[in-house]
Amino acid sequence: MKQKLLSFLLGGAILTSVAFAQEKKVSGQVLTSSGRAVADVTVQVSGTSIVTKTDANGNYSISVPEGKTLIFRSIGYSQHTIVVGKATTYLVTLDDANTDLDEVIVVGYGSAVASKNAVGSFSRVGAKDIEARPSANALDALQGKVPGLQVFTSSGEPSATPSVRLNGVGSINGGTSPLYVLDGIPVGSGSIVSLNPNDFESVTVLKDASATSIYGSRAANGVIYITTKKGARGDRATINARAQWGFSNLARSEAQKNMMNSAELQQYWLDSGFSTQEEIDKIRKDWPNDTYWTDYYFKQNVPTKQYDLDVSGGSDKTQYYISTSYFDQEGVMYRSGFDRLTLRSNVTTRLNDWVRLGLNLAGGVDKRQTNQYTSNSLQGGLAILALPWYTPYDKDGNEYYDRQIPGLARYSPKYLADKFPSQLTNQQFNPTAFIEVSPVKNLILKSQAGLDYFNSRTSTRRLPSYNSNLNNGTAREEWQQGVSRTITNTIEYKWNINDIHRLTALAGQEYTDYKQDGFFGEGAGVADDRLILLGNATNTFAVGQSKTEYAYNSYFGRLAYDYNSKVFFNATLRQDASSRFGRNNQKATFWSLGANWNIKQEAFLNNVEWLTDLRLKASIGTSGNSGGSESTWNFQHIPTVSAAQYNASAAWGLNVIGNPDLTWEKQLMSNIGFNATLFKKLNVDFEFFNRDTKSLLMNIPIPYTTGYSQILSNVGKLNNKGFNFEVSYNIFNSPDFYLTPSVTFGYVKQEIKELFQGRDYWIIPNTGVSYVVGQPISFFYPMLKGVNPENGNFDWYVPGPDNTKTNTDPNNVTQSFSSAALQQNTGIKRYAPINGGFGLNTGYKGIFLESYFTYSLGKYLINNDAFFFSNPGQFAGMNQTKAVNDFWKKPGDVTEFPRFGVARQFDDSLIENASFLRLKSFTLGYQLPKELLGRTKFFKGAKVYYTGRNLLTFTKFSGADPEIDSNLVTGANPNTKQSLFGFQLTF
Repeated sequence: MKQKLLSFLLGGAILTSVAFAQEKKVSGQVLTSSGRAVADVTVQVSGTSIVTKTDANGNYSISVPEGKTLIFRSIGYSQHTIVVGKATTYLVTLDDANTDLDEVIVVGYGSAVASKNAVGSFSRVGAKDIEARPSANALDALQGKVPGLQVFTSSGEPSATPSVRLNGVGSINGGTSPLYVLDGIPVGSGSIVSLNPNDFESVTVLKDASATSIYGSRAANGVIYITTKKGARGDRATINARAQWGFSNLARSEAQKNMMNSAELQQYWLDSGFSTQEEIDKIRKDWPNDTYWTDYYFKQNVPTKQYDLDVSGGSDKTQYYISTSYFDQEGVMYRSGFDRLTLRSNVTTRLNDWVRLGLNLAGGVDKRQTNQYTSNSLQGGLAILALPWYTPYDKDGNEYYDRQIPGLARYSPKYLADKFPSQLTNQQFNPTAFIEVSPVKNLILKSQAGLDYFNSRTSTRRLPSYNSNLNNGTAREEWQQGVSRTITNTIEYKWNINDIHRLTALAGQEYTDYKQDGFFGEGAGVADDRLILLGNATNTFAVGQSKTEYAYNSYFGRLAYDYNSKVFFNATLRQDASSRFGRNNQKATFWSLGANWNIKQEAFLNNVEWLTDLRLKASIGTSGNSGGSESTWNFQHIPTVSAAQYNASAAWGLNVIGNPDLTWEKQLMSNIGFNATLFKKLNVDFEFFNRDTKSLLMNIPIPYTTGYSQILSNVGKLNNKGFNFEVSYNIFNSPDFYLTPSVTFGYVKQEIKELFQGRDYWIIPNTGVSYVVGQPISFFYPMLKGVNPENGNFDWYVPGPDNTKTNTDPNNVTQSFSSAALQQNTGIKRYAPINGGFGLNTGYKGIFLESYFTYSLGKYLINNDAFFFSNPGQFAGMNQTKAVNDFWKKPGDVTEFPRFGVARQFDDSLIENASFLRLKSFTLGYQLPKELLGRTKFFKGAKVYYTGRNLLTFTKFSGADPEIDSNLVTGANPNTKQSLFGFQLTF
């Protein structure tokens, strides 16, 4: 009996000891990465309802079974987990959520998500790739960095805004630019140049329907989401001071170098019979010069400077980022420049466990001067037609500043810049404020409001002292003000079931309106350079006023599901109402479905060591296009009138016919792709996309008997399909040495599926561009066969019965030119199908080098400049390119140019391959060792560097610049290259 009792007591003791071994007290402290205690951190046993919180000193204590996982969560910090082992004390460090932004992205409203778990297709460019670049516009830094995103800068003006397109051209006449969102508030693309790129923490490009459909009617062309910098938690502020100085020049000058010098042109005139030896001898005697006019009309080594200062930091509850910047860049053409001063203050604070506030204030003033001679002007891009033996300097070396240059009958570009002063002053203001309330666990209510505001004034004068119009100066003042207001309200709720099933539901409402007002006044008869205000004009008065507005009201929702961090689903729905359409068509509904499968977590791949990560993504959904941000799209659904004068009395007339059935362009987009990481080094992203656009917004012709020539309608269908990929390889990645090459590639195949009124094609007058069903947007031009070797005239192919098909029958040619009769499909695409880039990022013990090339393949331009530069038959008295020396002289000659005196025509010989490879960015610098700086107990970091932009360009294009995004080039202000030297100190 005693033995049984002893056995029972011993067994009970063992069972009791086992029970106590399975659950024990665990305690510890939670700190920030800087060593500060974190209060109110939620500590939960994974898969259970056991939960506690840290006290004011960051201490915690909780009962937890051995082998279980503890999850530490706090607003503003990255989640941290530990597996409980034998120890009973655990010290936990939480990283600030903003310290690793590569892990978190914003996908459109609601909470940010881990980038690998995001369902949609996106690409993110970080601050490192954006800041300290020698360009006023941050979008320039995206060129070639994002697969499928085409970014072209078409002008050398420092204030130029690049053209941006994603995955092809999704509309024919409607807007093709993405929607720009700045910290949750939509802004215009023109506002980006007024902001300081160094304030940007990241730029995320949302590509597929799953990522963009929640933005609805303005997201058909993708979304570019800009996130500005925030302060980090810590007890010490961080101060960054940066200074940069540099210079700019033409990015390339091959077009100018191809022009003849004095000796070459004089010899050509002799060979062609245009001049006699006696005439040439007289020219050589009277004008013994050889002027390179490019150096006279385009400035060299024009200065650029930029100064930046920012302060960031915060406590556990409040974070701040404050910055100011000054940017000043001259253009290479006269009266061209950009001067910008900005100020930003971003503050977020957590009042308590359930209320968080934020206020971002960004403002600035910039002054812009743009050269006016950029379209077939002899004072601009065509200035190099000037005969090289003339000179802008007299025999004493004095410039003909206020006298016309002998032989040219032109004034100096400096003189014109001085006598025609013009400046646009723009004030930009972009405030954003939000309040976020979490009244119960996992429920977040958020309201956010913001503005995109500009106030610009343009002052233009022709001074009375201008010699060609003495004492008759002109004055013009123009004012524009525009403001876009957006308010967004969302409610978000999260469920977590046993740490396996996680659901997030979001619902929201958004209202956006835009109003723009403007007026101008001008007059002539200004008589004194000292009295040039508008009121001093004495005659030829004119005034004008404009006003436009539109509004959107939207409701949207999203449901996201995460199964055990393996499979992620996303569904969105949005309804938009727009004032741009009639009452019957004001509303439209857009939707999307998407999935992200983490295949690596499956059992059949979990133990494959060489495969670090593999995710398969797919999505399908719709979005819309309401015609872009231009005011021309407003009020098109209703008939409108315009006022005028008739017989000295007020009158009005019909302006727009109106179309009450007008509605959105509608797009259906599907994507499928994968993200993979191999050997922990090689990263590969690939996706295939298909974009179907219907109900295209197009101006279609109607009978003139209606009183109108066209009406805006929803017609036609367009398809873009293709694929994008990005590859990067971390060959080396150690504290002393790193080496990472990368490549991006994007391909688009475009096809017009349907036009209007049963037409198979439509030619856009005076553009050389046409729409043909079954083909991409193409160039339609007369096609040149070449120079007839028998008589030295041009031969052109005669189109076949169907001019939508290219006909190059050598037996069906003509020497009688007619643009209308000979135009046919050249088979040359208007838009480049291939765009991308490649680069190298490397460094060794503080020395760092970053280089990035961008490319565009299959890009073509109508080189309208060549019509002047290589057309001696029509412009014999002007300088010409060296190529015209290859001209026909006698029967049997096979040449590029006809016999002298035969004029060149507007045909496909002007369509040139403008594909290019460009060294977009290059940076070489040195980061001082932290060990050395640590001794000062003052500096945190210091670096010196050189950075360049557009340093090298490789292209066959004979014009000024291949990057111009247009169907033709007409004396444009060409792109520039910059070299900057800078240093940065961090305190």
